[in-house]
This record gives sequence, C-alpha cells and structure tokens, in this order.
Amino acid sequence: MSDERLSETAVAGDHRDVPDDATDTEPVVSDAAGTTESFALLPPPPPPQLDDAPRLLQTRVKTLWRIGFLLQAILPSALAGVASWLVWRDESLWPVIGFAATPFVIAALLAWRLPGRRYAAWQYCLTADTLRLERGVMVRIESVVPYTRIQHVDTEQGPIERALRLTRVIVHTASGSGSTLTIPGLSPNEAAQLREQLALLAGVVEPL
Repeated sequence: MSDERLSETAVAGDHRDVPDDATDTEPVVSDAAGTTESFALLPPPPPPQLDDAPRLLQTRVKTLWRIGFLLQAILPSALAGVASWLVWRDESLWPVIGFAATPFVIAALLAWRLPGRRYAAWQYCLTADTLRLERGVMVRIESVVPYTRIQHVDTEQGPIERALRLTRVIVHTASGSGSTLTIPGLSPNEAAQLREQLALLAGVVEPL
C-alpha cells in the first residue's frame, strides 16, 4: 500500500509541475514568405562585362564557307553540262565534261583562297552602347548598332552548322526595311551567351 501511495504522489507532483498551457500547441509560422521577400529584395545581377576588345569567330567557320562555295557550284555545273550536251551530244563528250566541271573548278579555287581572308576580316565587339561589326574582303563593311535599336535576337543552326558545332546569331534592328545583322561561326555556348547579352543590353528581357 505504501508503494502505491508513493506512486500516486509522484504522478500528482508531475502534474503540478507542468503548467496548464504546456499542452497547447503553438502555431508554427513558416518563414517561406520572409525568404521570398529576402530574395525579392536582392539587387539585380550586374550587367555583363563589356570591353572594346574584338571577338573572333570559330576557325571551323572556314570549313563551313568552303562547303558553301562547293554547294553553290552544283546548279551552274548542271546547267552548263546540259547546255553543252545539247550542242555536242553527237560529238565528243569532252566539251560536255569541260563545261560541267568549270563551275566546280572556280568554286574550288574560291573555297581554297577566300575563306581564310574572309575569316581574318571578320570581328565584332560589344561596347557600352553599341554592337560593332567589321567584315568584308574586297569591300570593307563596318556596322554600328545602338542597343536601343535592337528589337530581338535569334540563334539559328542549319544541318551543316550542326555537324560542325556552329551557330549563328541574327540581330533584328528597328528600321523601315526590317534589316538584320548576322554573326556566323560561333560555338553554341558563345551564341547563347551573346544572344542573352544583347537581349539584356537592349532591354528585350528583364534581368532575373
């Protein structure tokens, strides 16, 4: 009996030590909203670093241009071959072969010499206010496009460019003729970075 009384006394003492409001569960307030507000108050990321240093194209673009020269010779070669065959079909085939091969020979000479000089003449840079492009072998072309005139920027990649791991950036400017500027021969990463930089500098997209 004494043991049972001691146990009841201990239990009663435990109940007396526990305050009345201890069993009430306090609502847990999540700080998700506060976290969201803290992220919203963070300053925007700094603008991309710009300088006047010229940026060059990928050297693989010379291969792309050589392939383009040879592909452009297919139609002239076919037309020259058909026309010469109609004239000399009852005679020797050598004139037909010669006329058909002439456009390819010219294209091969251009593909051998011109892409290297064209690559050396191509460069672009991003300044504080403008996009500058320089290109051209026989006729030198320099373009200066203010960022405020850029409407939107695209990236495109054809099948041959995809095989060579190249991408071109197309800049659409605000003009009456809807003119565009193309920067070819960039790697996919360079093209994506340039597209986002120009879109940010032109105000097309808001900084995250």
